[in-house]
Order: sequence, then C-alpha cells, then structure tokens
Amino acid sequence: MLVSVIIPTYNHEKYLPQRLESVLNQTFQDFEVIILDDCSPDNSRNILEQYRNHLKVSHIVYNEVNSGSTFKQWNKGIQLAKGEWIWIAESDDKADLRLLATLVSAIQNAPKTGIAYCQSYRMNDKGEVTGDWLDWTDDLDSELFRKDFSMSGVRYIEKYLIHKNTIPNASAVLFKKEHYQSVGGADESIRNCSDWELWLRILLIGDLLHIAEPLNYFRYHNQSVIARAISEKEKNVYLERYDRKMRLRFQENVTKAFRELAAYDKILRQNSDYILEENIYEALTAIRDRNFSGGYSKLKSLFKADVASTAKILTSVILKESIFKEKKEPSVS
Repeated sequence: MLVSVIIPTYNHEKYLPQRLESVLNQTFQDFEVIILDDCSPDNSRNILEQYRNHLKVSHIVYNEVNSGSTFKQWNKGIQLAKGEWIWIAESDDKADLRLLATLVSAIQNAPKTGIAYCQSYRMNDKGEVTGDWLDWTDDLDSELFRKDFSMSGVRYIEKYLIHKNTIPNASAVLFKKEHYQSVGGADESIRNCSDWELWLRILLIGDLLHIAEPLNYFRYHNQSVIARAISEKEKNVYLERYDRKMRLRFQENVTKAFRELAAYDKILRQNSDYILEENIYEALTAIRDRNFSGGYSKLKSLFKADVASTAKILTSVILKESIFKEKKEPSVS
C-alpha cells in the first residue's frame, strides 16, 4: 500500500533535517516523498537539494511566488501523489519512526477507514516534549481518546468533530486520497481551519480510526499556524470567533457535494446552531459596545429567519456568558 508523504514547507530550515530524517527512516518503507517549498527566503533550498537524489523523494517543487496558503500546497501535492493514502508531514514537526507502520497496519484491519490518526506530543521550539494533546478533548470525553478505537465517520462528527477540531495536527493523520478528491480537496479560501473542515467532509463518507499512542511530535512555537491563529483570535474574543468562516464553508460545501442529505441533517443542524451562536455573540457584543443600531438590527434579522432557534440560543448565550459585564480598564501603578 503506497503512501504519498507530502511535506509543505516555508521558512523552516532549522527543522527540515529532523523532519526529513523522521520521514525517510520510517520502519514502513512503501512510500514516496513530495516536498513543496513555498518560496522560502531562508536556507531551505540548500537543505532540500541534499535530498534531491534520494530514492524515496519523487518531487521537490519550489514556488517562485509565495502562495499564501498551506492548503494550496496540500492540493498541489495531491495532484502529484501516486499513493492510495496521504500523509501531510508538516515541515516543523517530527514523527516516531513507527508512525506509518502503526497507522497502516490499523488501516488494513479497518477497510472502511477514511481518516486514521494517532495522538501527538507537544514539542517546543527547542524540540523538548512539554506534554500531550489529551487535554484538548477532555471536555468532550475524558476516557475515549486514551484508547484505540474506530467509529463511523458520521457518528464521530455528531459526537465530537462538529464541536471542535479533535484532530489538531495534520502530521498525525493518514487519509485516503480517493476520499480527499471526491469531496473536493482542501478549501483554499479558509485560512486557518481548512483541515478541520476537510476532516468533516471526509468523515461523511469514511470511518475514523484512532491510535492512542503518541507517535507524532507537534511543534508548537510562535510562528506555527495554530499559534498565529490563536493569537489573532485573542485580539477580540467575541468578534473574531475563529471557526465561523469554517462552519459557513462546511455548510456550503456539504450542500454542494452531497445529493442525499437526509443522513446528514443532524450534523448540518448542529453546524447551523453554531453559526447562529456566533452571529448572536456578534450582535450582543455590538450592543454591549453601544452600537445599538447594528446589534439590534442583526438580532432582528436572526429572529426573522428562525424565531425558535434564535430565542433558544440567545437565552443560552446570555446565561453562560458574562457578555454585558463592563470592560475593566487596566490599572495604572
């Protein structure tokens, strides 16, 4: 079973040798490596060229202009890939040498799998392990993610993935190329959450397989994609809800791609409720900040579209969030 390993990279010269060696020395060796450099201004090209003639490296491609999106690189890599399964090995992470062997073996025993992933360690800029990611899913299920399991994709979405991205790092994932292509690939219009939206679409047609052992080392540093996304979100906790655009695009993409939506009605309703909640947050924030016209106008339009759902979610938001508390000015010493 051939796996295509796609390594999109930008400005990661300090991490590339470790990343490449952790891929090339996997105990499972039926793979090709596709390296895509997104016009890095650092010394990445010189490092990558050292691997030009490696037997496992099928492509090294340099962009002349930065694409501005890692997800454009994903789609580009898939077009070059010959494998049945895809591993997006992000260039600042590293892997246990058993990652491919473990996931491939599990997939072979679960032929309906669309996505297989393992748990990840947290790793800092210096390569030091600082913990794992189990706390990320503890609010959804404090026991399940500590075990190996498989689950139908639709059930996994309903119980877990519709609420948050429970697969926080693509470097821990193998996905089926056929499924990726059939759902239209990564949505390049979503800056930070396209992987989450993609997992949702793939799992509408394939099963989820989870390996509890951490075999991926997810490097978390100031310039990582997730760190930048969180930093931007925190600029305004109410107005910049990072998943709103993803949810809107998911709703659109599912409606376009799937003809028999009856099986997915519950998921789409759940997603719609989250979108409505984000819109209510925005309206209430406007009112709190004394933009009464904008806030009340938005609430009015929401009630006009769906009175029952808006009333229910509005009540829930007001009860659980202290959105109307006065903002405290910083003290001056």
